[in-house]
Amino acid sequence: MIPSNKRMNKMDGNQNIKRAKKECSYGETCYRLNPAHFREFSHPHLESILDNSRGKEYEIPEKFNLQKNMFIDQLNIIVEKNLYIQNVEVKDGASSSMQNENPGTSSNDIQNQNNSRTNDSQITKVSQIKEIDKLTSNRSNKNLNPNCTQTINLSRSNEKLSQSNNESGNLVSGSKCDMGRQPASKMGDKVRDSDYRPIVPPTKHAEDFLKVVLPRGKMAAKHAASAPYYIFYTTITDAKQTHTQPYSITFQEILDSSLGELKCSLQINFMVEIGWLLAQYYFAGYSAKKLTILYGDDCSDMKNINKKKPNVEAHYVNMATPFGKHHTKMMLLCYEDGSIRVVISTANLYIDDWENRTQGLWFSPRCPELPADAMPHDGESPTMFKRSLLRYLAHYHLPQLAFYLDRVKRCDFSHINVFLVSSAPGSHFDLDWGMTRVGALLRQHCEIPPAENRSWPLIAQASSLGSYGNEAKLWLTGDFLHNFTKVKNQAQTLSQPPELKLIYPSLENVKQSHDDLLGGGCLPYAADAHKKQLWLNDYLYQWLATSTGRHKAMPHIKSYTRVSPDNKMAAYYLLTSGNVSKAAWGSLNKGNRALRIMSYECGVLFLPRFVINQDFFPLQENAKNRLIIPYDVPPTKYTSKMSPWFSDYLH
Repeated sequence: MIPSNKRMNKMDGNQNIKRAKKECSYGETCYRLNPAHFREFSHPHLESILDNSRGKEYEIPEKFNLQKNMFIDQLNIIVEKNLYIQNVEVKDGASSSMQNENPGTSSNDIQNQNNSRTNDSQITKVSQIKEIDKLTSNRSNKNLNPNCTQTINLSRSNEKLSQSNNESGNLVSGSKCDMGRQPASKMGDKVRDSDYRPIVPPTKHAEDFLKVVLPRGKMAAKHAASAPYYIFYTTITDAKQTHTQPYSITFQEILDSSLGELKCSLQINFMVEIGWLLAQYYFAGYSAKKLTILYGDDCSDMKNINKKKPNVEAHYVNMATPFGKHHTKMMLLCYEDGSIRVVISTANLYIDDWENRTQGLWFSPRCPELPADAMPHDGESPTMFKRSLLRYLAHYHLPQLAFYLDRVKRCDFSHINVFLVSSAPGSHFDLDWGMTRVGALLRQHCEIPPAENRSWPLIAQASSLGSYGNEAKLWLTGDFLHNFTKVKNQAQTLSQPPELKLIYPSLENVKQSHDDLLGGGCLPYAADAHKKQLWLNDYLYQWLATSTGRHKAMPHIKSYTRVSPDNKMAAYYLLTSGNVSKAAWGSLNKGNRALRIMSYECGVLFLPRFVINQDFFPLQENAKNRLIIPYDVPPTKYTSKMSPWFSDYLH
């Protein structure tokens, strides 16, 4: 093929030389859907598909199965916008290149003939692509790789799990199952595709291995009852009162069959204990389902997991600096009916974080699949949640995420009532990341009257504290507090900000925890860091959570809110993985005002107008649409004899 015959760049007059395109640097992992991008850059993998189609259905190479529907979206754009022209093959042995078919035809006639052929070809191609797109969309992207192993090796030091491993070596002693490409089978009235992976009932009882197992099949009803917030806090193993709370949750409930049959899932996290995680999927019957993991804490058990578990794909996320962490805790749960749910959490994927530690999560309602002819930007919510999620996932530039990006594009998020607030490493000049994202949203939607702004304190609750400098105003009560206390219709002034209350456990709080000093294992603040900022003692408040039964469950949760002077209302609630640190929320460059962020973080911001259509969230126990905050309000300040918990106490 002659490259100049493919490109559809605009020309002046009879100019026949077309400008060569620069090849897209992202190659096969390019996620762009902007016509301008395809006008400027070439994509050989897509052009090869166009070259080989020639009036037939597009044949997407098998190695691109995960990106199939995304490729079809891109091909739609390329063809419909005339951004690529194939040479038209002339019948009866005539050459497919530009040639004079009639001896007396002028060069302009030749050009017109070729343009006519091209336009006819493009019209035919558009029709074909739309038809193919409908077909592939109806298949719900059944493109997961076959072959799996049912064997789950539980490597956790939990006594029952370890005892079982020592006795049998594996949780399930069954041999490998040949999932292969099975013929389509009916389940109810639904016909499943050839790559359907069946549920594999466990041969062991979860109650023999997990400390808290709640009745199965109940989560859909519990989830519906949690509206409009959909906020849950993890069940505390040693606090039985939490086992029956309507807002408590176990990991098994996240995978409960009442929510739908899982097709595949994406786990984005920092620390992953693979044996414990696979056990959770095993007991849910999902040991054969496709599982993709992005993790940030390097672990030898994760590096070769695909060799032991072909249905599990794990990718370590490298960070640019040692101070940055891949700290996000997110799940994307894709179901067989094409729908999806998103979970934004504060918990790592290992056993300690799900037993006696206070964790929070937002568990989205079901987001159904859009019609086959919907565009990727359809199904957006008033909070622009879908756009924010796509932008966050695309920031990784990982081919492992192509399938999940496609699933998000093809689902309806219009009923989502929270804002996604995320951080990603780099220098950012827009307001879409970190603390400037928080500030921009509060500036638009936080309803505290400006005259009352100073009397509503910011309560920032975290499991770790950062290094802030010699003075509070250098960051903590400067840019950080400024962004987290913005309100609607208030001028940007240098007036004194509201009071800041930092909830972080004291040494005494940890000593009385369910796990004694080991309860501080999730609180990595160091004594050396505190010696350089002793002024921080003036802002510290204790971890007290008697109202939710989590007084002795040390917090790994991170949350931010502003509470009214009478403690009856909250102006907003932010549940996130981000601690009170520059790495998580960013620091502003004093020169160009770029926001420099070092870590990946993710959270959800609840604003009253979008959740309950009121100005404030009620906090009182019997109030309608009450917002449940895990700690006691108002918070209790450290006594003069208290000191914060330091990780040094464990050594």
